[in-house]
Amino acid sequence: MCAAVEEAAKKESTLLKGHNDNVPVSVTGTTYVLYKRRWLMLTTLCFLNISSSMMWLTYSSIPQYTAQYYSITVDEVNWFSEDFFVVSVVMGFVTIVILDVFGLRASIYIGAGTNLLGSAIRWLSTADAILCSHDYQRSGYMVAMIGQTITAFAQPFLLYAPTKLAAFWFGPKERAICTTVATIGSPIGLAVVQVATPFIVTKTEDLPTLTWVYTIPAAVGFVLALLTFWQNKPPTPPSPSTESNPEPFLKGLKQVMINPSFWILTIVWAGGVGVFNELLTLFPQFVCPYGYTNVTAGIWGALMIVCGLIGAALTSVFLGWTRLYKEVGVFALGMCVLCSIWFLEVSRFEGQPVNIAFSLCMLGLFSLPLIPVCMELGVEITYPVGEGTSSGVMWTVSQLVGLVLVLLAQSLQTPLSLDLVPNNQCSTDSTTSSSFHSCSANTTSSVLAADTPPQDLTYVELFNSCFSFVIFAIFLFLFWPKYKRLDSEMAAEKLAKLKASQNAEGVSVPTKPDITTSI
Repeated sequence: MCAAVEEAAKKESTLLKGHNDNVPVSVTGTTYVLYKRRWLMLTTLCFLNISSSMMWLTYSSIPQYTAQYYSITVDEVNWFSEDFFVVSVVMGFVTIVILDVFGLRASIYIGAGTNLLGSAIRWLSTADAILCSHDYQRSGYMVAMIGQTITAFAQPFLLYAPTKLAAFWFGPKERAICTTVATIGSPIGLAVVQVATPFIVTKTEDLPTLTWVYTIPAAVGFVLALLTFWQNKPPTPPSPSTESNPEPFLKGLKQVMINPSFWILTIVWAGGVGVFNELLTLFPQFVCPYGYTNVTAGIWGALMIVCGLIGAALTSVFLGWTRLYKEVGVFALGMCVLCSIWFLEVSRFEGQPVNIAFSLCMLGLFSLPLIPVCMELGVEITYPVGEGTSSGVMWTVSQLVGLVLVLLAQSLQTPLSLDLVPNNQCSTDSTTSSSFHSCSANTTSSVLAADTPPQDLTYVELFNSCFSFVIFAIFLFLFWPKYKRLDSEMAAEKLAKLKASQNAEGVSVPTKPDITTSI
């Protein structure tokens, strides 16, 4: 008999007095409370994830201008993005501990604070006093990388939090919606940065403007976090599963590590997220040889994410009522494979903007719904392990896979002859930005045009399509989930109904029903 189920089943909470911001939810005699401020907390977490994602791809969406400004190569520009993967892997376990041991508030405060600090340091890297120091722009690059590393430190504290917020503040039918809204802040931020950055930076000297503009949302998010996340959990729980005590951290982590279903899900999740992140990191480099500018690439990237947000929103509502997690996941993954093949075919030719845009829109439509599917599945199959543990492990592994895929992509790309791509947009005109700060006259032109010819990423796209098919097959044939949290809540509701019926007839009901849930 599962102690967690017994405890959730036999407790009956009463409506908390003196709180006029709550909404009672009755489950056959047991009253739970949904606090209205949960929506403010959800909005804040979504906004913080938007800001964090904007930090991630700030430089990758304008690789040419970044390379020229700091006198570095495109591969070095890619490390601004890859740095997020490395730090997330290193900080993953620490984030899980803080989230599950110290709670939601500590995680949000740390994430919001370091996100603002790192953003301010990135802005500082554009100051002439740093750029014109002994090592010239390399010192600016190093300071910018320090700031980027600090913002990367913030990301897991924000990205791993949605399932914890959903579990402790939202009702059973709202959890998928909460997880979706909080998590899709990340792709919304990616959409913003893909569109806004190429418009803000139209020449190399615009880079300082970009860094201070992106510091503003980080500051707003920090203030919102201080105002909304003053409690780890509400005084009265929103559902039976929240009433039960989660497994101690180390015991829960051990259960996750030996759970075969969880690792199959994590492999599928990490593979999908890794491919998506690799595509976003390198997207301008995928299409620039064929005459498409940073602005065009940014609009396409944003279109992919907007379509994905629509799909994720519809999916979260559907899951909230049907709980058909695997069925939705199988369909979405299968369509992702087809759309990736479609993108492979049309992205290697000039004059295909409509086909590229439509293929990316469909890819986003079916890929982002996997966020609520996999996040909620991770909690369901590991219950009663803490939500931060399951989501934290999944995000950490996905960042590791993303790093490996980006590095692999760099090794698979091959130089393209300029004769084959006469309209390529992969280089900047060094004569247009000859004096973008006070010490530019003492430097040589950008190393980008000379050292980095346009790259052919066809083999990268082929690998992505084959890899996507493999993870689809793994999910379809090997993953058979058991919904432990749902089973626990259904058992608690049945017991409550039985007690209400028997009490009405004057018959006693055992306080320890024979209800079991395998762990």
